[in-house]
Amino acid sequence: MASLRRRELDLAGKVAVITGASRGIGRAIALNLASRGCSILGTCSSTDNIHLIESMNIDIGSLYVDDSRMRRNHLRGISANILSPTCAETIAEALIQEFSGRVDIFINNAADSSIGEIGELTVDQIQNSMISNIQTPVLIVDELVKRKMFQPESRIIYISSVRSRQPWSMQLMYAAGKSAGESLCRTWSQAFGGREEKFAFMAGTTANSVTVGLTETESVMQCPPDALEGFKQEFIPLQSIARMGQPEDVADVVGLLCSRDARWITGSVVSASGGGIKIG
Repeated sequence: MASLRRRELDLAGKVAVITGASRGIGRAIALNLASRGCSILGTCSSTDNIHLIESMNIDIGSLYVDDSRMRRNHLRGISANILSPTCAETIAEALIQEFSGRVDIFINNAADSSIGEIGELTVDQIQNSMISNIQTPVLIVDELVKRKMFQPESRIIYISSVRSRQPWSMQLMYAAGKSAGESLCRTWSQAFGGREEKFAFMAGTTANSVTVGLTETESVMQCPPDALEGFKQEFIPLQSIARMGQPEDVADVVGLLCSRDARWITGSVVSASGGGIKIG
């Protein structure tokens, strides 16, 4: 919450969908965009966590009690499990109900980062990883495209991981899924930029992935102490900035990509890892 502050309202009137918005990086992204005037449809895996998203209305409202431009801005939470085959339809229907069926920004943040040992992987582990990290993002974008909900110059951002380039045998499928997500963005960027007549309604749309390093989220900090120490020893020595990242570090990078200033960045992988992954 330390980074919550008044910002330029450059996203006023826009609507963002953020999966996994109740905690960690997703919540930080929601606060960043909402503090700039963007309305948010945030998803979580359980109805028990919807209040964690909608309580951000109070946090944002307290910043702008004297600004009438923020009166139409609001955050809405819904339960939309990324393993469910109806996740994309649930999101689209909520957009119709809450935001007149429009979306300007889609942030694919929710993921399955489960571990599994090579030689011991089950069909369910493999399928769950592929569904969460590849199939559901594809279905969400497809559903929003099919219903022509995306606006001109929209933003699609896939939250990737340094695991796509720094493999660990216990996260074979997670690394493969994140690599696939980066590839999806390259194809989406080509399709939605304005060259294909079929997608002229969303011309100028950019699609990028953000590869995230070791970040101090609730899920990371709940790891067993020896596992957390192992991650620190693996990642931090490789970084140019020798500390764990904060959710706000990632949110600020994502926030930049959502801005008009980032209109010329598309089909790219942006590293938000303190220099742990150097791309270029």
